[in-house]
Amino acid sequence: MKNLIALCIVFVLPFIGNSQKSFVSGNVSDSNLPLPGVNVVIKGTAKGTQTDFEGNFKIEVSKGQILVFSFIGYKDHYVTIEEPEKFLTIELVEDLKLLEEVVITGYGSRKSRDAVGYSVSDYGEGGASGSKSYGNYPYGVLTAGEINDIKDYSEWLSVLKQKKFKKIQQDWGFYLEHKIEVMVKDNDGEPINNVKVVLFAEKEAGIKAEMVSRTDVTGKSVLFRDLNCSTIEEYYYVQVFHNDKILGRKVKTSTKELAFTFSKQTESKNVDIMFTIDATGSMGDEMNYLKAELQNIISRVDQNIGEKRVALTFYRDVSDEYTVREFDFNSDIKKVQAFLDKQYATGGGDYEEAVEVALKESLLNNWDEEARAKLMFLLLDAPPHWNEQNVMTIRNEIRKAQEMGIKIIPIVASGADKTVEFLMRFFSVSTNGTYVFLTDDSGIGNPHLKPTKSNYKVEKLNNLIVRLINEYAMI
Repeated sequence: MKNLIALCIVFVLPFIGNSQKSFVSGNVSDSNLPLPGVNVVIKGTAKGTQTDFEGNFKIEVSKGQILVFSFIGYKDHYVTIEEPEKFLTIELVEDLKLLEEVVITGYGSRKSRDAVGYSVSDYGEGGASGSKSYGNYPYGVLTAGEINDIKDYSEWLSVLKQKKFKKIQQDWGFYLEHKIEVMVKDNDGEPINNVKVVLFAEKEAGIKAEMVSRTDVTGKSVLFRDLNCSTIEEYYYVQVFHNDKILGRKVKTSTKELAFTFSKQTESKNVDIMFTIDATGSMGDEMNYLKAELQNIISRVDQNIGEKRVALTFYRDVSDEYTVREFDFNSDIKKVQAFLDKQYATGGGDYEEAVEVALKESLLNNWDEEARAKLMFLLLDAPPHWNEQNVMTIRNEIRKAQEMGIKIIPIVASGADKTVEFLMRFFSVSTNGTYVFLTDDSGIGNPHLKPTKSNYKVEKLNNLIVRLINEYAMI
């Protein structure tokens, strides 16, 4: 009987704990108007959200917890939760002295100018058009590094041999240890862009297409014999399609490089750039800075690229206010920026988010099939939920990106773990892209994950992204 009682207690206690949690909602304003973008954080935790453009918020809390309301230029406001279902009306009080002396560095965390080493006005130099900040958030502040595992393939292979990374590899079914580089040029030795390349495997049941991709502006396509399977075959076939002509070769497992030559054809100069962004509450510490960075990047791309389109996809989780919110490709940068201005971070709750839905919806946008470069910058700090269905969805969407010639360039923010890092590196390697990660050098946000990499260069995030766009579009 004692064992039965103990067992009942074990099962009942979690439900008692859960019953004490509920949602608190409310509105935040100053003496006159609602305040959007106010950080609402549970004291002593990293859990929080932000007010929307009407000043409204909603957050899951427990009785006795303390909510901290913080916003640049205002005094912090504290509320102890006594009645979790109560609607809170919060009025923040301006602190003019504080407004002049601080810059925001994360949820409820501030540093003086002297401590950070810069002021808001120190940034924005470099000739880019547009404003130098988003509200009180300057661009040119976030710092980042890049890892191109295709270029550093030998180190990539050595890292994958580590047991802890092997499990991540097996969980998500990306192997990427046996590549073939296919180069397509014209009769003058110039690279040909956007050429369809197919890798076939010779199996007992017959010939099967293992991977379909397209060449980039360098004329190169990197194929993988072991994209989603750890075993490889003795023989493969590579076929290249261009100008209603097909060239192909049978290759052995040992083959590392192939070259094909076609007559040149007029190529498109258009560039499609998609920003797919995690907009859950955990991204709140960097969201407004990212807005400033993206506005600056978009304005600089507008100057450097004559024919280009930009699209935005924001995503949260399946139980949030929305799962995906999109702005399809548009060449009117002012309209893109107007949509960007209206977005804010909230929701989420658990660690994982709807990354697989974001991928699927992003690829359904109106991509230009003939574009010179098709780039998807995926900004996030959490992985998708792991289950068999999501694994298959992600693998299928990566294959679709490969077929469309879309390079996925993840940008990993604070709070990410090694699963996020390596899954995103799988994304970038699979699509011939590169991996980007934010660093602690900016002093903004929560601690950032240090990547598994022997060495890397730290750059300003906005400069790094503009550099990558130029590199992949050959501007």
